[in-house]
Amino acid sequence: MNQNTDKFIFPEKGFYLVVDKVAETDYFLDMLKNKQDSYQEFKYIFSAFVSAARSITFCLQAVMSKYPGFNEWYPQQQEKLKSSNLAKYFVELRNQVQKTGTIPITHSGFFGGQPLEIVYSYRFEFAKDLNVKDIPDGEVLQLCHNYFTEVLEIICKCYRKFDVYVDPRIIFTVKGLEKLGWSIEDLEEALGFPRGYTDIEDWSEDNRTEIRLQVLSRYGSDEELEYFLSKYKITA
Repeated sequence: MNQNTDKFIFPEKGFYLVVDKVAETDYFLDMLKNKQDSYQEFKYIFSAFVSAARSITFCLQAVMSKYPGFNEWYPQQQEKLKSSNLAKYFVELRNQVQKTGTIPITHSGFFGGQPLEIVYSYRFEFAKDLNVKDIPDGEVLQLCHNYFTEVLEIICKCYRKFDVYVDPRIIFTVKGLEKLGWSIEDLEEALGFPRGYTDIEDWSEDNRTEIRLQVLSRYGSDEELEYFLSKYKITA
């Protein structure tokens, strides 16, 4: 495999930063589910969730703006979020919550379930000091889940389209190296090995490339985003 003169140079910021934001948002959403019996804690965690969820697309733009084709592709994805009433509400909500500190959530409890226990209900309410329109009806937890999945669908589409740049599994393939303009020696060097480190004469010429890539793949970073895409059933 010959080295391409147009070898891609990875920016300093990696896609793992986006995955970290996804993991952070997932963490707060799980915490919300476990804190329904404490109104104060629920509000505090909700504030953290809204901030984390909103930061995902900010982080995506900061990371991916240096990658070929992203700046042409992303505006269409932004329009999809702008056309979502739920996404628009959460954007406005996050902005207002950070500016005013008011979290417009009301809660109630009733006995239900088997065995009999208190079931809590959290809903968004109108707050006159918040200039937020089109307040969605429904349980806060479910609406948070729905908003998060809308954002994850965008992240998933980006992950699939720009896989060679962001999926740590793809670089260890012939397709990946060709797209990057890399040779196997470039990959060895990037991983901290001498160039030619895996070029073993005893290996067959017919599948030596595949064997070398398989060996090097053991030293690659772990793939983490698929866990969250599977958890929230994202197939975009």
